[in-house]
Parts: sequence; C-alpha cells; structure tokens
Amino acid sequence: MRTMRKIILTIILLAVSGLFRTAVSQDQTSMNERILTLMESIFSQIPADLAEIDPSLNRIAIYRIHTQDAAIPPPLKDHFEARLVQIFLSLGTPALVSLPEMNTLKISSTDTSFSIINSLPSPDELWRVGRRLRVDAFLEGTLTYVHKKALFLDLRLNRTGTNEVLWAKSYAAYEKTMKMPDINPLKISVNGGLEVFQISYDAGADSLVNSDFNDNLVYYTVYLGLYQYISPNSRLRYEFRAGMSFLSEGMQLASTNFTDNTFYSLTPGTSALSNPVSYNFRAMFYSSLLQNKNNAAGDWLSVYMSLTRYFAEDLPDLTGLGIGIRSDLSSRFSISAGFSMIIGGEFDSKPVQSTGQTVRLKVDGLQYEIMLLQFSF
Repeated sequence: MRTMRKIILTIILLAVSGLFRTAVSQDQTSMNERILTLMESIFSQIPADLAEIDPSLNRIAIYRIHTQDAAIPPPLKDHFEARLVQIFLSLGTPALVSLPEMNTLKISSTDTSFSIINSLPSPDELWRVGRRLRVDAFLEGTLTYVHKKALFLDLRLNRTGTNEVLWAKSYAAYEKTMKMPDINPLKISVNGGLEVFQISYDAGADSLVNSDFNDNLVYYTVYLGLYQYISPNSRLRYEFRAGMSFLSEGMQLASTNFTDNTFYSLTPGTSALSNPVSYNFRAMFYSSLLQNKNNAAGDWLSVYMSLTRYFAEDLPDLTGLGIGIRSDLSSRFSISAGFSMIIGGEFDSKPVQSTGQTVRLKVDGLQYEIMLLQFSF
C-alpha cells in the first residue's frame, strides 16, 4: 500500500512539474513573439531618420547594443543586431564595416588557471582600432524591454577619437494592451494684447472729423484659448480662442462727440475697458519654422493662419483672415504679432451730439495685432 502511495505521489509531482515547465515555456515563447513584433515596429521607424546622418562620414561601425539579458535572450539580441546592420547597409554612404578586432571574447590563461572573459574594448582600444581601419564614427545603443508594456531603443553615433555625438534618436514600440499616457495634453492659454483696426468715412463728414484723427481704432483684447499639437511628433498645432475687445482710442470728432459708446467711439467721461465692444471667436493653425527641441510644447518661431469672427456692438459683424508669427519664449510664455484682412459692410454711426446727424462708416482693410502676454498652463 505504501509503495502504491509513493508511486501515485511521484506521478502527481512529475505531472505538476511538467505542466509548470510547459506553462513557463509557453509564457517565454509568447514574450519572445511580442518582443519580435515590437522590434519590427521599431525597425519600420528607423529608415526615415537615416537621412539626418552626416553624408561626409565615409565609414561607420557598430560598437555595441546593450540589452537586458534577462528580458531579451541572446538569440533575439543577435537577430536585432543583424536587422539593424541590414537597415544601415541601405545607406550606401557612409558604409557600415565590421571590425573583427572588436571581438569581445578574450581568453586568459596561466600555468594554474584558464578563463574566458567577455568584455568590451576600452575607449582607447576602440579609437585605436577606428583610426587604423579609417572608421569615422561608432554606433552604440540601448535596447530595453518593459514587460507587457513597451520596447525602447536609444541610438547614438559617436565620432571616433572625440566621442562627439553626431546623431541620436530614440524609438519606442508599445504593446496594444498598454494604455499610453497623454503626452500631448490639451493646454489652456490666456492672451492679452493690442489690435488696431482701419476705419473709413464718407467725404461729407470731413467737417465733423478732427484733423488729427488717423483713421485707426485701437483696442485692448483679451482671449482665453485651448490649443494642442495634432500629434505628439508633429509641430503642427491648432488653437481655438474666445475673447473680448475694449476700445482704447476711437474716432475723433471736431467740437462734438457721438451720443453713446460704440465699437468706433467713446462718449466723454468714459474710459477704456468700461464695456466690451466686441466678442471674438478665433481659430488658428500653427506651423513650426524654428523648433525648440528643449520645449516639447513650443517653438522658437512658428507661423500661424487665423480666422476670426467679431460680434460687434452697434456695428455689423466683422470677419478677419490673418497671418502672423509666434515665438514661445518658454513652455508657458509666448508673444505673437500679425495682421488680418478685415471684411465688413458699411453702416451708419450713432448720432452726433451737436447736430444729431449720422456718419457713414466702414471698418475694413488691414488690422494689426500684437499679443504681448500669452500664458499657457
């Protein structure tokens, strides 16, 4: 009876052990398949960046691709390095060369011991080999796998002798089950600046208009905006703003005034910012001219196009089609300047106090603007 129990217990232990080994083997196979899929995703990203490598380089060599041995087994590492060589061979120039002298397998022996050491050459050895074989730069990188999340590759091309970084790129491939963090959040901006509109009037009002009036209407304008890059890797940005304009300097009459505050005038005794004279809605599209690589949410210089609708008090609504430039001084502060072509119809002004007559006016032509305060958060 005891013998039978031992036999049954042994069979159970062998079965459990076999199932465990099978489960581990299947999990390892599944992980290797996921890593291979992620590798192919990274390989598809690299060729587009190879054009940035300095064409004056004649010969480059792969120094090392550091990996996490526990996560990426040697066969996968060898496959990765072979595929990387294949991609860089498509360059033609610079040529990719193999350096047998960089073999990291070293044998050390004495009368009483024998050992095999796998080590990388020192920088002096690397540069010596590079100079002798006319290698201009060495490629090295780090391949990192985060279990069930992502595979990351960082590549650097260093000049032989000085270790100057000539080219560097980072790549990532994410598993579909991983929820990506929002690396391109919607940002809010507060904008304050100055706008100058052109206004024209009929010749019959010459006697009413002050001779010092220069046909400009000057406004303080405040906007609240929302903006976001179209994609994390894109420098194309869109923005929507809603704001208000307050008349600062309006139309000047000679020896009289208009009877009420309007888009084009202020009555005596009132001051700017007393009431908004227009409510504005603006859509903007930005394209980078000079990137700021240290600021993922801005550019040293970008150009924008805009479409603005002004809902004015006591005036037909206006439309502005604009273009301008913007500079992001930091991740939070920016300035911009531009001009718009204003489209508007003719209208009658408020009555003049002295005579009660109205003036035929039109706001159109070029409107200039400068936003001295743009704060993003």
